[in-house]
Amino acid sequence: MSSDAPDGPAPQPPSFRIDPATRRGAYATGFIVIHTRDEFILDFVAGFDPPARVVGRIVATPVHLKRILAALLDNVGRYEKTYGPIPAKIESTRAKPGQLNDVYAQLHVSDDVLGGIYANGLAVLHTPHEFIMDFTVNFPPAAKVTARIIVSPPHLRRIISVLGDNISQYEDRFGKVADGVAPTEQRLWFNLN
Repeated sequence: MSSDAPDGPAPQPPSFRIDPATRRGAYATGFIVIHTRDEFILDFVAGFDPPARVVGRIVATPVHLKRILAALLDNVGRYEKTYGPIPAKIESTRAKPGQLNDVYAQLHVSDDVLGGIYANGLAVLHTPHEFIMDFTVNFPPAAKVTARIIVSPPHLRRIISVLGDNISQYEDRFGKVADGVAPTEQRLWFNLN
């Protein structure tokens, strides 16, 4: 979803519950993805104040990650229609086997971030200078923002590249993931009676 619409008034962001601490968000300059057969772990890193630290850890299923990637790509398209092209993506780097422990040995991961936060949805807003990603959990009775991550437009390009690369790796190893399109019909996930 975009905060700007060239053909009319700006759409209103969806209504989510959000805690005051989450509302402030965290600015990220780096990004690491780890995946298992069942989940993807997205680590957002702030590296401008040594030591670099993980400021947000999102856990998502493969299907939800594909939907998250689709939402990011859609929002970049809307951004570029309004503000012009985002500079070319910066090449992402892949950790070599055994290198992951070395990478995390240099990062501070606080206990409150270590366990991660589950997300099965994403709402994206943007200004000319930043993208605001609200990771959500969408369960009755109301959707809630579980993490807010703020990045620059060029960094969002890198995130999209890394996510796409990781989804390709995952599919090469475990098979095709659903197309990432959210179901159009409402489904009853549980019965309160």
